[in-house]
Parts: sequence; structure tokens; C-alpha cells
Amino acid sequence: MNKVAINGLGRIGRAVLKILIDTPDLELVAMNDLQPADNLAYLLKYDSVYGRYDLPVQVGPNHLSIGEKKLRLFGKQDPSELPWHELAVDIVFECTGVFRRREQMQQHLKAGAKHVILSAPEKSGDVATVVHGVNRPDGNPDLISCASCTTNCITPVVEVLGRRIGVRKATMTTIHAYTSSQSIVDGPKNKWRRGRAGAANLVPTSTGAAKATAKALPQYDGIFDGVAVRAPVAVGSIVDIVAVTERRTDKEEINAIFREEAGSQRYEGILGVCEDPIVSSDIIQDTRASIVDLTMTQVVDGDLIKVMSWYDNEWGYSAQMVREARRMARLPT
Repeated sequence: MNKVAINGLGRIGRAVLKILIDTPDLELVAMNDLQPADNLAYLLKYDSVYGRYDLPVQVGPNHLSIGEKKLRLFGKQDPSELPWHELAVDIVFECTGVFRRREQMQQHLKAGAKHVILSAPEKSGDVATVVHGVNRPDGNPDLISCASCTTNCITPVVEVLGRRIGVRKATMTTIHAYTSSQSIVDGPKNKWRRGRAGAANLVPTSTGAAKATAKALPQYDGIFDGVAVRAPVAVGSIVDIVAVTERRTDKEEINAIFREEAGSQRYEGILGVCEDPIVSSDIIQDTRASIVDLTMTQVVDGDLIKVMSWYDNEWGYSAQMVREARRMARLPT
């Protein structure tokens, strides 16, 4: 069985942990985080979005027990000092948001891990970006980035549109749940708008999600961009994609295409559709990366289209990371 470890037990790290606990053919053996063990256990037990964890969590000497699993717990600042060789770790989920460059990710390899999956866009320019279901890296590289939650939502959508209809150019806006990069009350930040109270405002801001799509789909380089609006919800986001198509189409054709693709072997469990008038809380803890809202599809004059797609920006993205780990381990996904 493939052994895995997590570095960083923030929002994404904890979601990955809980998904891995329910993934029998990937064995989670260890975690690393600088926070006190009892605080980490508390945050696993109680979650303001996902509710109380259904498994008992207990703190022991240098470990956490979750259900029947006993997991080693470390508090190392330098990943190269982690005992991945001793624990025979195959894959590390790098979830700190800090170690985003090749030389930083390689510290896990130095410690004995075979592969590293980054839970953020990479910053070196030479680490493969993979959106599970959309693209695969050349060979089986030891370092990959799973880009961002928004990139994982939009990339399947624009891949389908490009392949089935053709896209000349496109733009996107994500109406995104607030994150820890924002403030709970007004205060100074380098990005001034993100310093305004996140739960009290719609906050326009930048996003690199559209440009990152071109790392998975190079044909979108230079023809796809976008912005974000942070919304006062804790989890649950929706992306609004507007594209000029290569040929004429209509709402019925677009929706039929997404129904078909959602049921395909390629996108099963990754891309979904919904025809009910749902709201953001309805997709919380949905494991799919992208859920196209067919009720919101629009076509203007045959070649200007709008497609909107929901995503749980934490849970859906974490599930994508685990799927990619299964692909790395050559397990069915």
C-alpha cells in the first residue's frame, strides 16, 4: 500500500486528511505542523463549516489517533528534517502554502519521500501543473502542483468548451468564499481591499486562476483571464465564464454537451451538472471539482456564451489532490 504524509494542517490539509482517512488504498502515516497537537486535534473535531467530525480524535505522545488510525505527528519547520525515509513515505501533500518553489518542495525528497503534491500554484515556473482529469504530466515527475481550487473548477469547463465548440477568447469571474488571506475586521494589508472585513463586504480582487489554466491547457495562453470577488460566505464558490466561440451554438446544445461530459469516463466524479435552483450552501462538501449550473447558461447572438459552475473551494479541491495522488500511485481514480 502507498504511504502518504501531510505537511501543513490548515483548511486544505485538514480536508485532505479527512478524505484520506476514508481512502483505503492510500495509507496516511504522518503529519507535520507547527501548531500544538491539542489545538490541531480540536480543529479536526470541530469545524464551523463541515460540522463535528464523526471520528474520535485523541492526542498521544508524538501522534494523533483518529478513529482506529494512529498517525505520527511532527513539528518541524524544515521539511528536510522530517523522517519520510524512515516511514517509507511515497507521497507528501505539501499544504502549508509556504513551500511553493522547486527547491523548497525538493526538501521532502531529500527527507526520503518519492513524490510531492503542492496544494497551491507553483512559483518556480518549472514544476508541472496538473488539473486531475484535464491533463497529465509528462512521465511521472516527483514534483507537481495541483494549481488552485478555482483553476480546478474552470479548467474542465473550458477544456470541454474548447474541444466541443471551440473558444476564441474568454474571461471569468469567481465569486469566491472569503479566505484566511483576508481580515475579519478592517486593517492594513498590502492588497488594500483584502484588508477590509471579509464577512461584511463583497471584495473585488485579483486571481491568477485563468492564467494558470494555460499551464494545463496551453491553447488558452493569452486568450483567457479573469478576476475574483470575495463574498461573505465561509465556503462555497461559483465561477462565471464568458467566452466567444469558434462556431455558433445555443443554450440547449451547451447544456447537452455538459450533461454528456459529466457522465463520461474522463470526467466522472470530477465534472458535474445541476438543474435545480441551488445556492452556495448546497454544494458544501461536494467532492466534484466543478458543478455546472445548467439553469444559468446563456447564449447571446450565437457565439457569446456564459457558463456558471459551482465548487466547494476547500473540499472539492482537496478531493482533486487525493485523486491525483491515486493516479501517481497507479491506482484507479
